[in-house]
Parts: sequence; structure tokens; C-alpha cells
Amino acid sequence: MLDKDELMSLIAESLDVDRSSIDETTTSETIDEWDSLGHLSVLSALDEVTHGKASGVEELASALSIVELIKILSNAELLDPSS
Repeated sequence: MLDKDELMSLIAESLDVDRSSIDETTTSETIDEWDSLGHLSVLSALDEVTHGKASGVEELASALSIVELIKILSNAELLDPSS
């Protein structure tokens, strides 16, 4: 199970941006690299670290903010929301 810091690091790595530019207020509108290709990269990385479980969570495809990702992954029991 991921924690919030691991999620943010994964997103930063997937988007090829500095980790310090990613926090809970980050959205696809605040990071230029979070375009459609960047989003696919994030989804692919999430699927890899969750051993394929993230691909079964349809809501992830439309999540365009860290807050949304945290909520969806928490509800799917793929992220520890208390971390």
C-alpha cells in the first residue's frame, strides 16, 4: 500500500518534475507536464507499483489533482490516507 509521500514522489518521477513542486494542492492545471501523456505516465506508474490493481479503478482516468488521486486510491484501499 502506498503512502501520500510515495504517491507524490511517483507523480513527480512520472512527470519528470522536481519532487518539491508536487504537494496536495497540485493539479493538472498547476503543472505543465501533467498533460494527457503525463497523465498516462502517472497511471502506468500507479499500475506498476500496485501490481495491476490501479488499472481496475476506473475513476483514476479522470483524476486531475493530487486530492482526487488520494481520495480514489484511498477508497480503493491502495493508499494509506493517514500517512
